[in-house]
Amino acid sequence: MATSKQYAWYLEGNQVAIVEKDVSFDNDLTSKDYGPGASRQRWESPQSSVTDGLEVKYVYAPNYRINSIASGDKETLVSYESTDGKLTLNGTSFSTESSVDYIVITGSDKWNGLHKVTAVNTAWYKLDTEYNGAYAAESAVIYTDVSALVDESFELDLPLYLQKALVYYVKAKLAEDGGNIELREYNMREFKKMTEKHENSRISGLRITSSGSHAIR
Repeated sequence: MATSKQYAWYLEGNQVAIVEKDVSFDNDLTSKDYGPGASRQRWESPQSSVTDGLEVKYVYAPNYRINSIASGDKETLVSYESTDGKLTLNGTSFSTESSVDYIVITGSDKWNGLHKVTAVNTAWYKLDTEYNGAYAAESAVIYTDVSALVDESFELDLPLYLQKALVYYVKAKLAEDGGNIELREYNMREFKKMTEKHENSRISGLRITSSGSHAIR
């Protein structure tokens, strides 16, 4: 007989953590925390394996954009090492373009993500990333045509509908700074209304309405 399980998730740094609700009963008459027959509920690490049926959907807003994935804009990482406490990436034919300020690494066991470049050579990249470890072989992909979010000039890939919602949010913060609480509340309501409509539009599956005194006729 199948048993019902409850799961929840929360953010731990840049990772999504999954927990399972542990429910048990305490019939100890001397218990100071739980009365006789009362249930105990707490969130813990998953108690059992789940091979199917558990799905987590989330949206991640990156702080960079990979502009091109063409062969001329990506390179192969061969190894990495420490140089004066900073990470150095070794390869065979790295780009020496002065415009390479940031790179993005994918397929690595340790260095995936955005990195700032401090110096470049045909055989290595010196990064601003701290590293004091030993030399190690590594096979990964390095993207060089990258735009990083460093100031207000960076363009976020927001849908048009959410761009309109963002205008209401900015207006709300300006009204809050000006002490106009009524205008702030109005704009926040419009912002939340538009974001909720956008999220609702992303829900797949059958929509069901029930009959009743307030049902559509």
